[in-house]
Amino acid sequence: MKTAITLGDPAGIGPELILRCAPTIAKLRSCVIYGNHAILKKTSQDLKLQPSFKVLQHLIADCTRSKHFQYGKPTRATGMIAMASIDCALADEPDILITPPIVKAVIQKSKPGFIGHTEYFAHYYNVQQCAMVGLWKTKRIMLVTTHMPLRRVFKCITPGAIIGNLQLLAWGLKKYFTIPESCIGVSALNPHGLEFSAGEDEKIEEAVARARKIGIDVHGPFPADSLFNRTYDGFLAMFHDQAMIYLKSKKCGLNFTLGLPIIRLSPLYGAALDIAGKGIAESSGLETAIKMGILLYKNARTYEKTKSVT
Repeated sequence: MKTAITLGDPAGIGPELILRCAPTIAKLRSCVIYGNHAILKKTSQDLKLQPSFKVLQHLIADCTRSKHFQYGKPTRATGMIAMASIDCALADEPDILITPPIVKAVIQKSKPGFIGHTEYFAHYYNVQQCAMVGLWKTKRIMLVTTHMPLRRVFKCITPGAIIGNLQLLAWGLKKYFTIPESCIGVSALNPHGLEFSAGEDEKIEEAVARARKIGIDVHGPFPADSLFNRTYDGFLAMFHDQAMIYLKSKKCGLNFTLGLPIIRLSPLYGAALDIAGKGIAESSGLETAIKMGILLYKNARTYEKTKSVT
């Protein structure tokens, strides 16, 4: 089991999170931190985390030259450092990939068209079906659409897209979460669902009916403002904010990319530029991501072994 941890944007809280998770990272059997010794050393000195750096220094792979950076002020250069870390990690073919936060706007200066981790990994691995799944405790919330303007979301809500995502989610719940017979709740698109629909929620209703006919235990559509208080093994949300408003209100929420040939997780927060370099970043999200990555990897291995026997 090979675990890779990327650096994130050095102007943000990524390096601090890694240093604060040193005890957990040091216990991993095979782990590499893809980044830069000098950047992590400087962060440890600035934040008085030198003991953590000493614990981790032998696990750090230099993927880029060290460059000057300022906390809270990401630049084209820090974006390139973040991307070099990601590309270096991918080239080493990890089993588990943990990604601290990046700053998309500065990455786009050197990589026009960059949208986010999820889309970048889907393109890298050339996977046909890939989705963001937000995790918090027993809540597993998949998104039909990811990072796009709301006016484009409506065209993407089709029965075919919804059924495809339901199939992917049911498979993912079986493989990674050991739930062989899952029950899934689906969100409506509009406030109050059908009450304010202009035809979109009827498409969701049609998709749910068709999915049930092919054996998926699915229910809805339900208004998104109360859906996640219901008890289901998994949920399907139509767009980013329906899921993320709920998930980001919780501590230690995670982003799991379902559909990749590896386990990829990240904490559900951004680079936190307002507190970068102040030594007050909360690292429990990254620690939870590491532990969840190991669990999902083990579950997947068990699933594959069982599948090969049958």
